[in-house]
Amino acid sequence: MDQALAYSLGICALSLALEGIFAGSDIKQRMAQLRVPPYSPPLWGWVVIAAFYYIICFILLYRLFGLSSAPARDGALSLLLAMMLANALWNYFFFRKRDLFVSYVMGYPYGLAALALFIVLLRVDRIAAWWLLPYVLYLAYAGTWGYGLWKLNRGPQRN
Repeated sequence: MDQALAYSLGICALSLALEGIFAGSDIKQRMAQLRVPPYSPPLWGWVVIAAFYYIICFILLYRLFGLSSAPARDGALSLLLAMMLANALWNYFFFRKRDLFVSYVMGYPYGLAALALFIVLLRVDRIAAWWLLPYVLYLAYAGTWGYGLWKLNRGPQRN
């Protein structure tokens, strides 16, 4: 197995494990307790979104690890790793802390980091940038969903 493949698989596996640890075991119960916007996917839809997210992350990691180290490449890699960590941490605030406001607000810096990554990737690896674009566009939906979820569930009994 080549080094880029091993690193990419390892980082994705670690990120997925962190998401699971931060989310805990009551995901279905937590989702069932919430009033959700009418444009919410069912739980299996979120699983599909997560699968596409990890496919994109794997492809970006693999392509970046395949490039020679340079400031722009290293910056792109740092942004991607920070995004993956923030994505895992989101689960902690959403599922464990049950703080919908913080979960929603986290989307702003996260979205800016994703956009910055896209811009850097345009310079470093255009193919990787185009792989990221659907996710960057999805984040507009995710922000709208997070806001709608927070508004529908405000109050001490729902947060």
